[in-house]
Amino acid sequence: MVLSLVIGLGLILGKIKIKGFSLGPIWVLFVGILVSALGVKADSLFLHFLKEFGLILFVFTIGFQVGPGFFSSFRKDGLKMNLMSLLLVGLVVAATLLLWQLSSESLPKLVGTMSGAVTNTPGMGTAQQTWYDTEFGSFLAEVEQPQTASEIANAFAIAYPIGLLVTVLVIVLLRWLFRVKPEEEIRALEGGPSAETVSSVVFEVVNPGVIGKRVSEVLSRFEGDFSVTGIVRGKETFPVADDPVLEKGDAVHIDLTESGRKVMRLCFGRELSVVTEETEPLQGRILTRKLMVTKSSLTGKKIKDLNLEKEYGVSVVRILRSGVELVARPEIYLQMGDGLRVAGDEKGIAKVAELVGNKSSDLDKPNLIPVFIGIGLGLILGAVPIKLAGFNHAVHFGLAAGPLIMGILIGHFGPKWKITTYTSASALRMIREIGLCLLLATVGLGAGATFPQTFVESGWQILLFSAVIVFVPLLLTSLVARYLLHQDFFTICGLISGASTNPVALDFVHQKYGTEAASVAYALVYPFALFLQVLSAQLLVLLAV
Repeated sequence: MVLSLVIGLGLILGKIKIKGFSLGPIWVLFVGILVSALGVKADSLFLHFLKEFGLILFVFTIGFQVGPGFFSSFRKDGLKMNLMSLLLVGLVVAATLLLWQLSSESLPKLVGTMSGAVTNTPGMGTAQQTWYDTEFGSFLAEVEQPQTASEIANAFAIAYPIGLLVTVLVIVLLRWLFRVKPEEEIRALEGGPSAETVSSVVFEVVNPGVIGKRVSEVLSRFEGDFSVTGIVRGKETFPVADDPVLEKGDAVHIDLTESGRKVMRLCFGRELSVVTEETEPLQGRILTRKLMVTKSSLTGKKIKDLNLEKEYGVSVVRILRSGVELVARPEIYLQMGDGLRVAGDEKGIAKVAELVGNKSSDLDKPNLIPVFIGIGLGLILGAVPIKLAGFNHAVHFGLAAGPLIMGILIGHFGPKWKITTYTSASALRMIREIGLCLLLATVGLGAGATFPQTFVESGWQILLFSAVIVFVPLLLTSLVARYLLHQDFFTICGLISGASTNPVALDFVHQKYGTEAASVAYALVYPFALFLQVLSAQLLVLLAV
């Protein structure tokens, strides 16, 4: 009853916005602290179990959701962004260690302060669990010795609002420091397509080097992300499966990324037009349709394994996965829930629809097998001892990093391992939010009895330390990104918001400037930054033991 009321009231308060800002679910933590400080007690073993269970659900579902795009985020510009994320987290850890050396505060309390300053709830939970694992041999010792857990949680609660506020203030400062004109930067960003944006483009065959050659022969010479939809010659249309001989003046319809666009322009000689979604890209007997992969038996199969062009005269030109459009390269592994944009005749498309399922109702059923198997394997991984030079105790990934890593691995490699990983985004979000609420409520109920004393004795110091821990690393990382990597203002905003796992700062940029431009950088760095922060919190606690 107490737990439900704490979570319910906290979520209600999280809906309140002051000048467009809200603390969101973190109110659950504050309500738990208040209820506990007023004398309401709950069974400590019960709270401990639910806290760890909530932490596991939260981190695993995050890993599971970001897994499909986790490793691809280290390619091209994503590598630069994640190196900046590594720099920021490293500076945060360095600032925490420096404050530990210069002050009389305990390192566990400073780790709680650090986790709050970068709004990293899993890091706080990991710090608590690691302390008891190494100091007492089991995290269950928290039930009898709750002092350190309360110390970490109280510091986290005090530092959290400061972390949100300082990040927003840094973004405001950066606009002035870089002399940014937001309208101009938005126009520049919207003026050209991203390197990963998929477009439908028509090219005219004027290059003498490709005239008289078959389409397959020409395309085999080039590498890049592109897929031919069809070839138009006068009033006649050829599907790519026909492999026609190219003639001068043929119009070749291709779905491609910006890098592939440059390659195809060199190949055929002239770009005619960009086809929008509202217009039919081809005429005659070739149609384009969107189909859904709803048969789990197709998970782990490559596009080329289906042999659609030869069997049905149908080409897959795009794949929509987790909200991202990909060019359908033959080597891509399919998975349940993929959206396929196909081109071909009506009869062939109908047969392909039957092959892939194309029944959206089949996706409504929650697929929980990979979730619970993944959590179990993640806990096993978290329990494996790892010996590191310089540490007296063996390091464990623990209850947070273990499930997080396993979630990423299953989310990414599941289709290759023929594991059906599709679960609707709403189902995963529900599991994640329930886990977060359980974690925050139980932490608050466990720490509230000592919160007033902590705030009176060292509240001002925690507030100051949290401001330093977040302000200096954010500012230094932003300067490096601007003047060494020449990143635009909105990319830097997304970078520091994602690397500090701070969705409130990202929301501020959206509301203040009316653009989603910062979201790309945020999504690129968030998964890696979360992993680094969880691991950093664990390693810092090990230094204190």
